[in-house]
Amino acid sequence: MNKLFKVLPIVAILANTLVYQPVWADTPTDSASLVQRLDDLEQQVAILKRQIENNKDDTTASASTTPIVTANAKDGFSIKSPDGNYSLKLGGYTQIVAREFADNKKGELGYASSIIPRRVRLIIQGTVAHDFDYYVQPEFGYPNTYSSITATAPSAYGVALQDAWLDWKYFPAAVIKVGKFKTPFDLENLQDTRYTSFTELGLTGNLSPQRDVGVQLSGSLFGDLINYAGGVFDGGADKENNYGGFATGPGDPNEKAGVGRIFIKPFIKTNIEALSGLGIGYAVSYGKAKGNDLPNYVTPGQAPIFTYNSNVLAAGPQIRTSPQAYYYYKSLGILAEKVNSQEELEYKGIGNNYYRDKPTNRAWEVTGSYVLTGEDASYNGVIPRHDFDVSKHNWGAFELVGRAGELKFDSSIFSQNFANLNTSVSKENTWGAGINWYLNRNVKLAADFEQTKFRRGAPNGSATDDRKTENLFTGLAQLSF
Repeated sequence: MNKLFKVLPIVAILANTLVYQPVWADTPTDSASLVQRLDDLEQQVAILKRQIENNKDDTTASASTTPIVTANAKDGFSIKSPDGNYSLKLGGYTQIVAREFADNKKGELGYASSIIPRRVRLIIQGTVAHDFDYYVQPEFGYPNTYSSITATAPSAYGVALQDAWLDWKYFPAAVIKVGKFKTPFDLENLQDTRYTSFTELGLTGNLSPQRDVGVQLSGSLFGDLINYAGGVFDGGADKENNYGGFATGPGDPNEKAGVGRIFIKPFIKTNIEALSGLGIGYAVSYGKAKGNDLPNYVTPGQAPIFTYNSNVLAAGPQIRTSPQAYYYYKSLGILAEKVNSQEELEYKGIGNNYYRDKPTNRAWEVTGSYVLTGEDASYNGVIPRHDFDVSKHNWGAFELVGRAGELKFDSSIFSQNFANLNTSVSKENTWGAGINWYLNRNVKLAADFEQTKFRRGAPNGSATDDRKTENLFTGLAQLSF
């Protein structure tokens, strides 16, 4: 069709020539006139060719500058330039959580059962000038904090800034990140909350730094064989998420912490398929904290079960270590880690004497999963082979999960009067099981049960009793895009 449009103007010119100049005129004058007309015709054809080429260039230029807009289950809603140098992607997720604290035949635990919008997050991310990625994630859900260790329900709704960072990825093996983001420490905490096996983090999350403000250098080496990350952060208490989420407040202005992590997948480049999903890592953090920026520790149901005495202060170095690993093979997944957290504490006692110590608290957890419908298990969640569709007898993907863990506080904390055994537990042990149903990439339903037993620390019993066992049923409805 394009060729036809190119030929039509030429045909029209020839027809015009033939009409006004008969071809049988053979006089010298007529011949000269015909030659002139042919010269004019060639010039007009040349002009038409240039016009056609210009139109083609304009069309190509217009197409090359048209933004690419997408909207699908995998990528959400996005717009980007054809060269990929600029992009904007809008996404987010909502998690509605139902918690039911059940009777354990020893009396009610006392914490309020509830249905809450646990996480409501908008995600704005993209690329600028090819080498810079940005990510902003505000939180509109429940802050999940308690006003005190004796409170029986979380405090009111709040808005918080979970993430706000910029990546400079000019060198893929050495990416610089600046802003507020997850510190490179706890393996489960670094996992996207949409993909964790259970709604809340395990007991190791109590002793780990969560999100913080800082600068980080990270990268992947030798085809993802080695992953590393290290940075300097504002510093915060265990479980603290500065300026958002579960937080005890900003720390001392001079409080800084260094955090580093290395994670190796030793068999990823081999032909040993059964071991290609093995990853082993180690993380460490070191900082100096001073003041009353001390944490409250919680149960899987997020009920507070430990707090330091009101006169206790952070007084110096804090060091955390975490050996960690995961293993994924076909439908099987296992995640395990241990966290040790040692912090120097002090308080002023009788006669204005200062008491100091460096207690070490320890926690571990093991989480297992198995996808019943045959899809691959992974650190980044499960993708159903077939979306839920009754008419086609497709039911999505089903995953069984289980978890066990322990959090143990140093005995010197109580013997040196940094905390009170009558109100704070010395140990908690938990186990749980559940099922996750992935209807498609965007919708997940989950139900699980966790039982947690305690040693001492009974605000709702006699002073020397063990705290009543927490039997927790949790339901989750998640929509993400």
